[in-house]
Amino acid sequence: MLDIQSDFLDELKTLLLIPAIKLAEQKPITRLNPVFEFEQQHYLLVAQEIAAIPPNSLGTKVSDLESLRGKILAAVDLLITGIKWAVLE
Repeated sequence: MLDIQSDFLDELKTLLLIPAIKLAEQKPITRLNPVFEFEQQHYLLVAQEIAAIPPNSLGTKVSDLESLRGKILAAVDLLITGIKWAVLE
């Protein structure tokens, strides 16, 4: 799970999350499912399954995907508005 909610909203009772699954389990949809590597495994973010979940149901943070920020924002924007943005690598 990837927490995409701003830290400025920590008073909310939920966190906005995007699930991550192993790449082999699903073919990514271009621009909607950014792919990343963690512990020598490839995963994709399943933006179409975005959800709000209580923070107490989550484990410990294991990684930071700040390097994918542009792709993650583009995926959420595509999901909500249907607009495809060019993402600089």
